[in-house]
Amino acid sequence: MPRMTINRGHPLRRLFRQALDFGFIHNPSGNTDVAAYLEEEVLSEFVHVDNLYKIRNAKGRRLEDIADLLMEGDILLNAKSFSREFEVHKHIGDYTLFMVGMFPTALYRKRGKEFVLGSIIIPDSDLSEHYIIQGKRSYRIASEFAQKKLFMELSKNFVVYMKVLELVRIYLESVKDKQFLRAKKILSDSE
Repeated sequence: MPRMTINRGHPLRRLFRQALDFGFIHNPSGNTDVAAYLEEEVLSEFVHVDNLYKIRNAKGRRLEDIADLLMEGDILLNAKSFSREFEVHKHIGDYTLFMVGMFPTALYRKRGKEFVLGSIIIPDSDLSEHYIIQGKRSYRIASEFAQKKLFMELSKNFVVYMKVLELVRIYLESVKDKQFLRAKKILSDSE
């Protein structure tokens, strides 16, 4: 499946940069690599819903649950190569960071395999906490394959960057960006 992208000169990219600047003013990290990564690999990537659920299993079924993604990204289970393990864990990190930062209310209604950890069912658990734990873990695993410094930074300071994205969301809501509001509605309706 071809990757959906938006070009660097697109007005939405400028809006993302402004929103990220706002987020980093209130949560300074001093890490320009992370700011660029959040713009390119998280915000711009997930503008298209197809990219949000781009990981597919061997049968071509898109994987939406963290539990399914974790199995797909495990070399001992479904991952056929270490590059696949990296790809899936990078995606889990990006996806969980995006969801807890940009669309946390979509997680309140989400139910399913996320509440099953191995053979243990966790009733009434907070899905956002699970996403934070898995996001940190997946970025740490991704750091073992590539861009060690960047992914370790995202893992160690996941909550800081989640708060940056929360401020990005607030900024985008305040300017009433039509694409953001449409994405918010799509995610709200799909849960």
